[in-house]
Amino acid sequence: MPMSTAPSLPPGPKAQNIIQPWYRTGWVWFLIGIPATSVVLGVVMLWLAVSGADTLVADDYYKEGRAINQRLEKDQKALDLGVTLKPSITALPNGAQRIQIMFNANPGTDTPQFIRLRLAHPTLDRMDIHATLQAESKGRYVSVVPGIAPGKWYAQLEDDTSSWRVKTEWIVE
Repeated sequence: MPMSTAPSLPPGPKAQNIIQPWYRTGWVWFLIGIPATSVVLGVVMLWLAVSGADTLVADDYYKEGRAINQRLEKDQKALDLGVTLKPSITALPNGAQRIQIMFNANPGTDTPQFIRLRLAHPTLDRMDIHATLQAESKGRYVSVVPGIAPGKWYAQLEDDTSSWRVKTEWIVE
């Protein structure tokens, strides 16, 4: 009987006993895929963190903290004077919008010459809008502003002498 150096296979199906190279094994790729996915997701998160600026953080938080009592006094004065403001926004054909504010207050309260409006977007400060509403008639103030994006906005209205302030939320459709 001739001698052979090749290992002899036991009888039975030969496919089960054939050894495959490592790169054709599914479990190896699964185990390599876990850290590879982590590296890819880490690079994506790093890119998002570097490319997006956090606009919600105040640059001078200490000064803002000190000024909060002054702003609360303005809110309280508006309540004491009974200041109520009823806004309406009308779209114009050129894409701009006409903002109209109806001003009401307790009897004897002086009506301001104009009202300053600040519309703040909840997340993007570059979309904030500042406008001055001029008196059109007694208690009625009007201004035309560039197109306001639909959604929720924080409105802050002050009189011409900055003695009172009204804050509210507007839903623009």
